[in-house]
Amino acid sequence: MTYPPASRSRRRVEGFTLIELLVVIAIIAILAGMLLPALSAAREKTRRAACASHLNHIGLAVRSYADDFDEVFPDGDNAAGLQKLVDLGTVRTLQIFLCPSSKTKPGPGPALADAHLDYLYKAGFTEGTCRADTGLMADRIATANHDGYGNVLFGDGHVQGFKSTEWYVLNNLHGSGGWPVDPH
Repeated sequence: MTYPPASRSRRRVEGFTLIELLVVIAIIAILAGMLLPALSAAREKTRRAACASHLNHIGLAVRSYADDFDEVFPDGDNAAGLQKLVDLGTVRTLQIFLCPSSKTKPGPGPALADAHLDYLYKAGFTEGTCRADTGLMADRIATANHDGYGNVLFGDGHVQGFKSTEWYVLNNLHGSGGWPVDPH
């Protein structure tokens, strides 16, 4: 006995057609395109938090230095002053002077140089002259570490982030009397 040929409507198709596969790939690409900016923003927020942590640790080292030197913070702006923290061993790695959001590389040796520093340090303060609203350190200005955002270490040791394109001039230069020249 012979069977009649199967009609097209009854034939079972296995797998995906090329069109169905392309539609699925297009949907995945659209979803990925919508998620990537959100992931980038979350990654940058994480870097900002790590940057604030670096400033906080440096602030602790500056306070420790002041405890040993009659309540006087290291003299010399930028790398000149911060090198004293390295020399005393209160800071053990130069990596802490680099912001996670920047592309600055650490220096080749044990000496800290302005070219390998992502933060500005304002010298000339003591425990007595430094107030809670006095900015001791801040993110770079010339080539910013973060886009439209900047962290500032204040005299009482707290770090605050400012969302602005000119965060470094807010509140009368954060009581610093003027940031030192940005060597970048």
